Amino acid sequence: MEPAAGVQAYHWVVWVIGVLVFAAVIGAVIAAIYRANRRPTELHSSAERLQREAPQPADVDAKLRELSLLKERGSIGEAEYERRRAEVLAGK
Repeated sequence: MEPAAGVQAYHWVVWVIGVLVFAAVIGAVIAAIYRANRRPTELHSSAERLQREAPQPADVDAKLRELSLLKERGSIGEAEYERRRAEVLAGK
């Protein structure tokens, strides 16, 4: 009966290693999902990307917020918003 006991121990070792590898893979997937959720969202316009890369002075930031509010209220259209935003970022 000794060979059967040795085979059983071998099977247990293989099973435990398999469970640990499976747990490690699941942990890696969960960690990747967590990191992906922590990333900032991608910005759609190049003006927004420039603002993110080089922080603007407070007055420029205030003007951009004001433009955003005007756009949200419907006072200006998308094209006007983009044109005026580009002017503010260019310093005009």
